[in-house]
Parts: sequence; structure tokens; C-alpha cells
Amino acid sequence: MKTLLYLVLFLSFTSQASIVGISTHPLSDEGRVLSAEMTGYMSERNEMGAGIRYTQELERYKILDFAVSGGQDSRGLTVTTGLDYELLSEDMWQPRVSLKPYLQYQRFESQTSNLIGAAPTIRKGLSFSGQEFFPYLALPAGMKIDSSTDEFVYYASTTIGVSMPFPGGNNEKVLLSLEGNKDMGSSSDYIGCLVSWVWK
Repeated sequence: MKTLLYLVLFLSFTSQASIVGISTHPLSDEGRVLSAEMTGYMSERNEMGAGIRYTQELERYKILDFAVSGGQDSRGLTVTTGLDYELLSEDMWQPRVSLKPYLQYQRFESQTSNLIGAAPTIRKGLSFSGQEFFPYLALPAGMKIDSSTDEFVYYASTTIGVSMPFPGGNNEKVLLSLEGNKDMGSSSDYIGCLVSWVWK
């Protein structure tokens, strides 16, 4: 019974996970990426959001990113930072496995909150008709601290996405990422699109 109660509490609260997207894409050594992102929220209120994201490979197995975004009406400022650690490298048969601890500050209507969590992620590259795709699955989960009540709330979500060189671009300097997020609670589901520019 106690376990069931914890499960209900775990699944009953809202969250907005960071967009995992470009931190799973294979980058050149010490690659740097600037991304523009658009997000559509499909829950309590149908709203749009936009933001910018900076991503940099610090070392071969560590990718840091920092994002700032905002949205319509109820959605205020969101600031996110995360560090993707590669645990298993991708090869012919083995997918890439990583863990991305992250911090997030959110302002929603008159409430502010801080999130701390980690997103275990699995990615496997594919090639189809000469186009490379890098689909991934992430399971962001963690703790949300509500500023108005100082309560600690557990949350979880599922993120599915894909990144690729921009179709028809004939280079790997412009990337496209598409992502969908399902909150295991009741709101903050979203779809997102990133267009990214890569340089060293």
C-alpha cells in the first residue's frame, strides 16, 4: 500500500523537462553549437514557446549545454543547464548510453520553481538513403522545489526524439532536431523543434 501511494504521488505532479535534443548528437572534438528552438505545449493551455541553446563538447565524453526560453501568456522565463556524460560509446551494434544531470529554473504564471534531475538517454544512429538519423529515448526524472510552498515534488517524463544533418543542406554544419515529451503526470506535454549551427 505504501509503495502504491508513492507511485501515485510520483505520477501526479507536472514537470517540464529540458529539451535533450542536440546533446545526444555526435559532435566533432570540442564542437560548439548554437540552437534556436520552438516548442508547442499541448496540455492545460495550448501555447508556444521559443528559446536559444548553447552546447559545447568539453571533453570526448562530456557535453555541456545552457538554454534560455520563454513562452506565451502563462509561460515565463525558463533557464536550464545540463551536462551529458557518455557511459557507453556507440559502435556498429551497441547504442550510445548517457546520463544527463540538469538544473532548471521555471516561472509559470506567478509561481517559480527549481528542478534538479537526471535524464538517462539511449541513442543509436541509422542511415537511410544516404541521410543519417540519430533517434534517442530519454527518461528525465527528479525533484521539483516549489518556491511558494517549499515543497519537494517528484516528477518523471518520457522523451523521444531524433537529430540529423538538415535535410538537403549537404553539410553537417546545420542540424535539425525534433522531440516529443510526455509528462507522466497530467500536463506540460510538448513537441519541440531545434535548428542548430555547428562550429569549432
